[in-house]
Amino acid sequence: MPGRFSAVPRPVYFYLAASFFMGLANTMFDVVFNFYLAERGISEGDAGVIYAIATGAMAVAVVPLLFLGRYLSQRTLLIGASVLYTLPFAGLPFVASIASASVVLSLILAGMLGLLSVGNAMAGSQVPAEARTRLFSGFFISYLGAGVVGSAVVSVGSGWLHTSDLDTYRFFLLLSFLAACVMLVLRFPSAGTVPKAAAAAAAAAAAAAGHEVGRTQGEKRNFVALFVAAGFLGASIALFFRFANVLFAQIYDISVSDISLILGTDKIVSIFGAIFAPVLVKRFSLRPSTAVFGVLAVLGLVLQSLTVPLAVFTVLYLLRLLFNYCLMPLLDTVAMSGFAPARQIVSIALRQSSFYLGGAVAAAVYGELLDGGRWQSALWVSAGCALVGSLAMTLVRSTEPGPAAGREEKVLEHA
Repeated sequence: MPGRFSAVPRPVYFYLAASFFMGLANTMFDVVFNFYLAERGISEGDAGVIYAIATGAMAVAVVPLLFLGRYLSQRTLLIGASVLYTLPFAGLPFVASIASASVVLSLILAGMLGLLSVGNAMAGSQVPAEARTRLFSGFFISYLGAGVVGSAVVSVGSGWLHTSDLDTYRFFLLLSFLAACVMLVLRFPSAGTVPKAAAAAAAAAAAAAGHEVGRTQGEKRNFVALFVAAGFLGASIALFFRFANVLFAQIYDISVSDISLILGTDKIVSIFGAIFAPVLVKRFSLRPSTAVFGVLAVLGLVLQSLTVPLAVFTVLYLLRLLFNYCLMPLLDTVAMSGFAPARQIVSIALRQSSFYLGGAVAAAVYGELLDGGRWQSALWVSAGCALVGSLAMTLVRSTEPGPAAGREEKVLEHA
């Protein structure tokens, strides 16, 4: 066992640790920020405007990232994105208007896009192709596990604090800033690289040169398929990311506390989904696993659109999250396997941007449908998006040459 852990590059450990504290910062901020805005006199409608602006900024942030990638090293981009993500957290306890909240939140989400794009690309380059699903599964486990911890901290801490609601929310926003600072510190060692043996590097360069023409042609198709897959998958899951509480309230006559109890189990179930992904890929390979998860998600959503008991609907809701986080590590793996190393940052940035852009567009559609009480139509739209997205993922073909035989290729093989 110690030998297996020692085979994992040290930057990968720091990458996972940084991902944990990023998830911790995000969760504590997410839990209280809407309540904080309400205390500052910002209505729910105005909060929707803030999130729309910030989500749009996140989708657009991919453009300067790709431009700067031509002139700056990956390490510089990663540290820059870490700073851009961390510093605005310091301003969260002081925003008091739509404009200031939009600017601060836009900077945070733009920095997060950079972290997810550059950080995942750098970490993925540290391991052989067959270990990447396990790596990205580890990322989601760390990130979601931090979400469980962050939710518990807010829940328990709120009972201990005897301050005004506004000061309580400010306290947790300050804690989220401190967690982001720890993340920033951990990003420096995570930006290290593991040198390959000279022979292996030469072999990889020769293989890349021999396949460059065909690879470039294949990558054009892969970019289109990846954009479609990420966009429609983001559009599908946005229904439960943004409107799960609305769905439960419209379909079943249950209290808000009961809905919160149901939604509180989602991160734990999601962690299991991330754990299952590499296990199934090892047995059934990448593309068949993608198709299976997509079909299961569609079936679950269609069943939910029928008039089913609350217990059945809840189980199907949790299974939808399970399937989503089975697909997410696969989507990140696909985003790397279909492109040359020089373009993997572009592909991962495209995956992240398309996913959130698809979710933003779909959220407007779902909101319109749910405002009219058409929850069944919302579920059908989500099912259609899940089907298109999962099928598009299967169209991305790997352009990487087979792994060269060598001791260094065993990194993460048994970790």
